[in-house]
Amino acid sequence: VSPPAKPIEFPAVSDPYGADQAAANGDIVNVHGKMYNLDKWKLFLENLDKGVPNQVRITQYTIEGDPIFYELVYDGAEAITYTYDNSRDGFGSDAGRPSTVCRGIELEKNKELGSHYKLTGCDNEISNTFWFTNIEAEAEEGSQ
Repeated sequence: VSPPAKPIEFPAVSDPYGADQAAANGDIVNVHGKMYNLDKWKLFLENLDKGVPNQVRITQYTIEGDPIFYELVYDGAEAITYTYDNSRDGFGSDAGRPSTVCRGIELEKNKELGSHYKLTGCDNEISNTFWFTNIEAEAEEGSQ
């Protein structure tokens, strides 16, 4: 199976874009620690290990309820294109959908801040905007 020539468009974002709509669109959703579609994240990580092209959009909500989007598109070889979109955050300054190309994702274990995924081998600092907490790792650490 040959990978698609270009990434598939992510589903359109309506206004307002609530967690239920985001989950229905297939986004991985984090609303103040309540997660939806985590199976898509696991599949993305598995495909990364296997060299299978894949893409995900993570939608995380601010305290005020505004969505912030983290789009990851893996080419099946070595590049993960990451795009950060905070244009709907009413309390942030719109960054203008910057993106970068990264080589990998790793789980960083941090007792103070909690375990989270971060992008590695990136072309620029935009990657520092990516922060995805690993709820399952937190639960495992708490149960030991």
